[in-house]
Amino acid sequence: MFQKNLMIGYLLDFYGELLSRRKKDVLEMYYNEDLSLAEIAEEIGISQAQVSRLEKGAIDRIRRSF
Repeated sequence: MFQKNLMIGYLLDFYGELLSRRKKDVLEMYYNEDLSLAEIAEEIGISQAQVSRLEKGAIDRIRRSF
C-alpha cells in the first residue's frame, strides 16, 4: 500500500492539474492522509458511493493521460 500511495503522490504532482479540485482533494485525503471513503464522505458532505466514483474517476483520468 505504501508504494501505491507514493506512486499516486508522484502522479498528483505531475497530473493534478488535469483533475477537478474535488477529485484532487479526494485523492489527497485517501492516499496522503489515509482517510477512509466514509471519513472523506463525512468531511466533504457527500455519500461514500460518490467518493468512490470520484476516486475511480480521478485515477482513470490520470491513467488516460499516459
